[in-house]
Amino acid sequence: MFTAQGARLLPIAVDEFGLVVEELANHSSERIKLALVTPSHQFPTGAILSLPRRLQLLAWAQQTGTVIIEDDYDSEYRYGSQPLPALQGIDRSHSVIYAGSFSKVLFPSLRIGYLVLPPSLVSLFASAKWLSDRQLPLLDQQVLTDFIEEGHFERHIRRMRSHYDRNRLVLVQALNDYFGNRATILGENAGIHLMVRLHTTLSDEAIVRRATEVGVELVPAKPHYLNTPPQGEFIFGYAELTEQQLHEGIWRLAQALLK
Repeated sequence: MFTAQGARLLPIAVDEFGLVVEELANHSSERIKLALVTPSHQFPTGAILSLPRRLQLLAWAQQTGTVIIEDDYDSEYRYGSQPLPALQGIDRSHSVIYAGSFSKVLFPSLRIGYLVLPPSLVSLFASAKWLSDRQLPLLDQQVLTDFIEEGHFERHIRRMRSHYDRNRLVLVQALNDYFGNRATILGENAGIHLMVRLHTTLSDEAIVRRATEVGVELVPAKPHYLNTPPQGEFIFGYAELTEQQLHEGIWRLAQALLK
């Protein structure tokens, strides 16, 4: 989308604490206008942006006059610890545009999202919305409003978080049992997927082929890198599978790759 509008994309490294904010200084001559971040659960690594990094990012945005788009992806599903405050909630310089959606946490056909905007941008975005799309799903919005106000949405999130957490633990345990130190698990503390780095001499293509032969679908992380991707990284989703399917799938994968 950004490329189609003529923007030039600059990749920034991500480590276990999220976006490496120090790298932004390396692009000081680029006149960065916009920073798109997913601090709650970076895709595909699953990294959660730490509180010091959040404060550092906000300070950088204020200093450079850069606007941050905070895509609050997977913020509802955090395991083992309390969620960190959103960038928008601790921003004091009105640098953050907060974007959220109900499509993933409820169902994909519910095409309702929202923005929390700095005051200076509200009228501009309202005008752009009016020009681009005037057919609002008013009935869907009213039903969703009632669903939230009556407490159903909060109960749904709690129920799904518990379900996904059980699946997550089964998947992590199976990976540890069958792969041991031949697999590194990334991003296990949030969301509904893991990223797994397989330590093998096989190419990504060979790994996918062997997995397919035993009925396991693997999704390579490679297409999500702007620069040269590492080998052996795959996205393991666990939302729609049963605990038995997750356990059996990892056993099959281990039999296929470690033989």
